[in-house]
Formats: sequence, structure tokens, C-alpha cells
Amino acid sequence: ESQRKLQSVRERFTRCADQSLLLWLYECWFAGAHVDVLLDSSEAQQLGSLSRDVAIDRGLGRRRGTQSLWMRLVGSVRAAYTADELLLQRDSWSTRLEGVQYLTELSMADILFGNTQNSQCLDDLDRACCTWDMWQALRRSASPLYAKALSSVAWNRNLKVLKLKAFIWDYRLKPSSLPQDSSSSEETQPREGAACGDDPCTICHEELGRNSCELECGHEFHRECIRTWLQEHSSTCPICRDYAVLPPARNNSQPYKARPWKRSGF
Repeated sequence: ESQRKLQSVRERFTRCADQSLLLWLYECWFAGAHVDVLLDSSEAQQLGSLSRDVAIDRGLGRRRGTQSLWMRLVGSVRAAYTADELLLQRDSWSTRLEGVQYLTELSMADILFGNTQNSQCLDDLDRACCTWDMWQALRRSASPLYAKALSSVAWNRNLKVLKLKAFIWDYRLKPSSLPQDSSSSEETQPREGAACGDDPCTICHEELGRNSCELECGHEFHRECIRTWLQEHSSTCPICRDYAVLPPARNNSQPYKARPWKRSGF
């Protein structure tokens, strides 16, 4: 029984080889490492190369007693690294996926190591606010078009990181009518709607094809990706956290629009 439990943890939470540690930590939290994965010291020591980082993996079993996987990960990361060692400052980002990922890394570093109100968000990362330092780093590294988009946002200390990530993701960059060898583009305001044909699925990061599913909130994913996500990870959209129902499994390639998930009236 214990070995099956550990194998399940490895399958759910092992870090991808090219994934940054901060992005991996966020995905571990979102996948439920803080909720339904409790490990004692002996079990944690048997997880193996969960993070693909020797210092972090060795530290997972150092705390005695039974703790959530999330708190073991946090303790081990804090003991092994500093914020400067984990956070790679980006010189530039030019796609919405890169922008959302960079903002996630900035917020994770602040939650784990910063001396701000975000230090209280360890149990709910999506409550984090965009600090002035995070805001400046995000804007300085944005491509000109995204920098212009962000200039329309009025920063304040209560600006939620989750809202800002949704803003970046929903912002549309349309090719201009200029010749194809021109790098100029025109931008439109964030809107809800079907994704562009070359947009990536934010779950698998592969290009969206016809076999896609658009949630009621307007965000689109591969049908099987979002089915797996809603079944195994969360009942909410991975981007904006609106609740959604599970789309049916289909063999055809027609796009599907899911209905909203209705809360109980009790």
C-alpha cells in the first residue's frame, strides 16, 4: 500500500527535466500537494529524484512526523536555495506563455523568500498580489507590444497575480496588414473567445488543433488535456480558475464548448 502511494506521488509530481524549479513548485501546489498528499519522514526519503535536484530531494525527509508534500517541498527548497539562486531574471519575453510563466516565477520567489504580504499566501498561492518589484521586472522584460498592453493596467498593491496572468493570456496580438517580413503588429484589448489557431494549450504547451475544447470562461485547451485536468487536478480553469464541467469524450475533431460549473444552492 505504501509503495503504491509513493508511486502515485512520483507520477503526479515529478519535475520535468527542462522545467524551472519555481514553475514546478507552483504546479505541485496546484495539483494538490498541499491538500491530499501526507507523508512521514520515511516515506519522503523513498521518493527518489522527485525534483531532479539532489539538494532538494535529500531534504524532503529531514522533517520528522507526518506533513503534507507541499510543506516538505517548501522547507527543502528554502533550506537549499535563496531567491537569487532560483529566480532567473529574464531579459525579455515576447509570448503570453512566457509572460505568464515569468510572472508565476516572480510571485513564487516572493511568496517563498520575500518580506511582503505574499509571505502569508503559502497555503493559497493564487491570493498573491503583484508587488512593485514584480511589476517593474515584468514590464521591463516585456516585448514592446506587451509593454504597451501592460501600460494600460493601473498598478496597485492589491493587484492580484492571478488577474494579471489572465490579462496577459487573454491579450491578443494580431498580424498587421504590413508585408510579411515586417515585425510590426497591432494589438487588441483582452477579450474572451476562442483561441487563435497557433495558440498553445496551456496544459501540454502543444499547438491547439481542431480537437479542442473552449470553457465557458473563453479559455481553450485540447479536449483530452482539460478532461484529465478536471478529473485529476482541479475543477477550475487552469488560467482564470472559473469552475467548469467535464467535457464529454469525443472521437470527432469538432470543437466543443463546455458549460459553466454551477455551485450548489445549499
